[in-house]
Amino acid sequence: MSLKGDASPDGERFALQFELAQRGVGSDWMDAKDVTAFAKYALSRGFGVQYMEAYGDGPSRGKHALWHQILGIDDPGENWDDHRDPARAFEILRQKLDLARVDGVDLKCKLWIHDSGI
Repeated sequence: MSLKGDASPDGERFALQFELAQRGVGSDWMDAKDVTAFAKYALSRGFGVQYMEAYGDGPSRGKHALWHQILGIDDPGENWDDHRDPARAFEILRQKLDLARVDGVDLKCKLWIHDSGI
């Protein structure tokens, strides 16, 4: 799916990331604010976050550091493979980013997205 004709500010900003995130390479590394905006952009087009990798600086005072950094190692019912619901995947992503921030971890992330088939 090409978004090169999308004239919205997010369309111009995220068109390349949208293409990359559907391929093996994934999106470029983005900060948490941009990841959230990009995931919301993808969601508006019927795509959900399938996988996320991240790295961060700062001590993790909460869950194990890997929990913040990978979407897909979550408990049953809390990841893409269990539901394939783009809106639920977006909420899980937001929760991870929010909890990482609260725990003092500043994440840089890359995403892979998948068409929900809706």
